[in-house]
Amino acid sequence: MNRILKLSLLAAVLLLAVGCAKEVPIGYIGMVQERGGLTGQVLAPGRHSAFHIAGGVKMILVEASENVMTEQMKILCADEMNFGFDLKIRGQIASSDGKSVKKILDSKGSAAQPYNGESTRSALSYQSLYNTYIKPQARAIARGVVSRYKTTDIRANREKIDKEIADKLKMSLEGTPMVVNMVASSNYDYPDVITQAMEKKKQREIEIDEEKAKQAVKLLQADNRQKLAQKMLIVRATEGRAEAAYLSKVSPALSSNYVKLRQIEAMAPMYEKVGPGDKIIVGAEGVVPMVGK
Repeated sequence: MNRILKLSLLAAVLLLAVGCAKEVPIGYIGMVQERGGLTGQVLAPGRHSAFHIAGGVKMILVEASENVMTEQMKILCADEMNFGFDLKIRGQIASSDGKSVKKILDSKGSAAQPYNGESTRSALSYQSLYNTYIKPQARAIARGVVSRYKTTDIRANREKIDKEIADKLKMSLEGTPMVVNMVASSNYDYPDVITQAMEKKKQREIEIDEEKAKQAVKLLQADNRQKLAQKMLIVRATEGRAEAAYLSKVSPALSSNYVKLRQIEAMAPMYEKVGPGDKIIVGAEGVVPMVGK
């Protein structure tokens, strides 16, 4: 009987231990809050059963993963025009050591909400910490930086603006439990008048580029014609020199009798047409048949 009782008690203890085990989800860290206050010991993601949940003891989770939040801004710039854009801010808690986490929970633990509807676990979201420490500073700093620029100058100075906002925001968060790792502006929304002016400017640039392209084609065609003409001149000059060289070689060998022979040969077809009764004229240049009566 004693053996059965002991086994039953052991089973009850094991069941209680398993039932009291609580999990810290991925992306969170945890700390136990006992009746006397926070233990100061950080619990990493995983299952934890080395504490008793009964008697008002519970686990408080803190979202520790890096998150990106977006602020939609609308700022009056130096040219008296409203400029809209998104400011993306990537941040997280500055440290996950016991002292830092306890400090966060001492100041913001009351904002923790039940996790999955449980009474023994609550969670402090990054959103809650962001709204307290980062958001007000980020909006104020971005407004102060961007408002110094004209709307038409913002895009050209984008990197400079983002860096200045990031540097000032990081400085403003010193001494807080939060840290910012990245700041970037995007989704620029210009006033209609600026957008229309930009579109007209872009259209003019396109038209100028098209005209330059047409001029380039015409210049290329003219250049090709010029090169072709120069080549033809060279060809003709070469041919002329060749003809002259040929004549200079042949001319001394041509006698007057040879020339006359060539003339007679050229007029031979006319002799074939001389018939009975046709007259023939004999002159100094040779015999010329007169066809006809």
